Amino acid sequence: MASPLSNLEPNNNSATGIMVGVIFDEGVILAVTMAGSLIYYLDDRIYCCASNTGFDREALLETATKLEDMSHLVSGFKGATVSQVLDLLTKKYETAEGTELLLAGEDVSGLHLVTLKSFGAYTHVCYAALGTGADEAIDYLKNEWKCGMNLRQAERLARRAVAIGNKNLSKVDLCFIFKRPGETFA
Repeated sequence: MASPLSNLEPNNNSATGIMVGVIFDEGVILAVTMAGSLIYYLDDRIYCCASNTGFDREALLETATKLEDMSHLVSGFKGATVSQVLDLLTKKYETAEGTELLLAGEDVSGLHLVTLKSFGAYTHVCYAALGTGADEAIDYLKNEWKCGMNLRQAERLARRAVAIGNKNLSKVDLCFIFKRPGETFA
């Protein structure tokens, strides 16, 4: 039986808004323009920014459903790791051209921010900007991001990066993923 995704073409991201991710001392912030992009809940403490239409929407909803099914079917399943979700996504996008996703989360191995691009290629990063206007935003992030930023600094940085890349000044949607209390990661 053919997957419902086989009828959808991967997105041409020229119509998507900007997507920004920033790691800070206590977590990860995702920020997107509400026109063209969404932040998708995939599993406990794991989120993904992508286009709000077509292939991306269907692929991410299918991934979230698969993770939900695993939590009900597998005895002792305590949630997916970011690495497991990344594996699922790279398989879905291995033949997709024009892919731009930001995957973020926190699991037993720490905080994660990952860019996923065409043909399943991915990179672990400390900050990122993808989508329309990303070049200007990434220049700003390169100059302003600092290791050990606090929540206030990181939120201001993410909002400003979105504003720089977003010429039409649409509203911004934010997602904060905090470290679990009392956990430290090497």
